[in-house]
Amino acid sequence: MSGSECERRRVRSRIFGRPLAVGVLWVLVVVLGLAVSIGRAGDSNHFVRLFDGSALHGNMASLDPKNGLLWQHPDAAEVLRFPFPSIASIRFNPTQHWKGGRQSQCRFRFTNGDEVYGKILGMNDSYIGMETWFGGSLRADRSKVQSIAFLQNGYRVLYEGPNTLNEWVLGKSPNGWGYQDGVLSVKDRGVIGRDMGLEDSASLAFDLSWERTFQLTVTMHAETLDRYDYSKGAYVFSLSPQFVSFQRIQPGAGVMTLGQIRLTNLVNRTKARFDLRSHREKSAFALLADGEVIGTWKDSRGFVSKGSGVSFSSHFSRSTFSLSRILVTEWDGLFESDFEVSQDQSSDGLLLINRDQPMGKVKGISEGKLNFHLRNRVDVQIPLERIKQIQLHQSKRAEETHADDEIRVLISGGGSLSFELARWTDTEIEGISQMFGPVQFAPGSVRQVELNLERHRLEQWVAQEEPEDVWDFEADE
Repeated sequence: MSGSECERRRVRSRIFGRPLAVGVLWVLVVVLGLAVSIGRAGDSNHFVRLFDGSALHGNMASLDPKNGLLWQHPDAAEVLRFPFPSIASIRFNPTQHWKGGRQSQCRFRFTNGDEVYGKILGMNDSYIGMETWFGGSLRADRSKVQSIAFLQNGYRVLYEGPNTLNEWVLGKSPNGWGYQDGVLSVKDRGVIGRDMGLEDSASLAFDLSWERTFQLTVTMHAETLDRYDYSKGAYVFSLSPQFVSFQRIQPGAGVMTLGQIRLTNLVNRTKARFDLRSHREKSAFALLADGEVIGTWKDSRGFVSKGSGVSFSSHFSRSTFSLSRILVTEWDGLFESDFEVSQDQSSDGLLLINRDQPMGKVKGISEGKLNFHLRNRVDVQIPLERIKQIQLHQSKRAEETHADDEIRVLISGGGSLSFELARWTDTEIEGISQMFGPVQFAPGSVRQVELNLERHRLEQWVAQEEPEDVWDFEADE
């Protein structure tokens, strides 16, 4: 037996954990993978991706660190088992969607990067109580909470996907857009759009992945979904790895460029999360990349568009990119990312609706008011409706590390939660969270789960420190 063959057998044994069944399972996975690749993606609800690049459709029977993943496929005679360390992620089609009301909603950000949306119930020196639509009432360790943003218009989800190609309007041929496994991708020119129900405000967030370069045009508040229409009002963001430009289309007045910004944070990158925002009353617009505000604009003519749709356009034949985790919500027109409390300060900070930023100590919240020890001198009661954000002082910022059994679930409608998994069945998820302690909620509220978080983190760090190639922008122009 050759040395390469021995190595292949050792790799297969490590992946499946049962040497006697390696041959059968390996052939089975390959066959099922080929079946999926020729268009059987609609047969199953879930999609698992392994660290070696393999992917398989099916349905998850159960998941836990000891027994790994039990995976069902209609063409498999028996349930497949994958060891826990081999699994990168699992994507689901949620059966439960955002159920939170529009009023009294907050975004809680935690020191480990997680976010949870819900209603604040109370707060003292040790904990913060919140009501969530997916997990009911939860109590978070105050020392693990970084900030609380009060969403003035509440929180309303307009769209989350993509879920299928049928929910989109495609432009005329040739059109390079396609859909598979929760991802819209394009390898040529083309337009794809959807009526998102945009009204007075919107936040359009999505993950963008690309190869070498891209040119993506995003039209917001569009009336025409299948083409670039100069006869109808709309606002257009044009994105590339080097620049972003923002334009207004107004009937009778043509196209006007309202701003252009050179991008510097996408060098040697192949993916980013963008967030495009609009607010009709303020005639305000913004672009964020990976949570950082890249540019803001204001239309001096007021908000000229009446449309409620969004379209994505590729006008460059050599563009190859994909869109995933699209989330459209309402936006209150305010920013909180520029408000932070320095670690050198020992105070908490508030961002009020009138933009004041008092410093002091948050003592607690009860009966709709915040008890605030202003400048360590006097206690004041501030109604919650006057507060935009609470920034809590952190004594020290711990380095991000994850336990072997820790997973991160992406909640339907936005937000994420990390915890050490105890068990996951088709009816219940149980685990231990550093923020909340024991957690228990329904699997139907989860859109995706990421496993082996420490390996993800290290691979992302290596990719940023040692990029595979360096782009030659001039050669692509």
